[in-house]
Amino acid sequence: MEITEQVITDFREYYPEFVEPGTSGAAVVYPDSLLSRVLCEADAETGRRWGRYDAGPCSLKKRGMFAYAAHRASLAMAAARATENGGVAAAPSRVASKSVADESVGYAVRAPGSADESMGLGDLDTTIYGLEFLRLRRRAGMGAVVV
Repeated sequence: MEITEQVITDFREYYPEFVEPGTSGAAVVYPDSLLSRVLCEADAETGRRWGRYDAGPCSLKKRGMFAYAAHRASLAMAAARATENGGVAAAPSRVASKSVADESVGYAVRAPGSADESMGLGDLDTTIYGLEFLRLRRRAGMGAVVV
């Protein structure tokens, strides 16, 4: 599918935290070029089982595309901020515990499971958007595909 300006606008309406350049007071600005790229990736990740893209609010394809794109955009901007500040973009991990005195941080590490499960999750469980995509992906995988 072609990622048009309208698709990007629809994405920003669905997830208003993904503000566009020129928005005053925005903590993070997400340029159209980034959103176009991640929406294209999201379209590829949501195949026939997801149905057709529909601009309406209930389209499974739209919701899946937008959740995946939001996940990828979040990670891309985090990596960009890290490198702009002289750091290195690292693999994301969820914080499991944190202490203020002596500055201790513990990260959630996925329990060893099957290799297939780890490959299927990738980094999708590191953002709320990725978790939403995983939830929707389970729904899209149910039932037969009508051709």
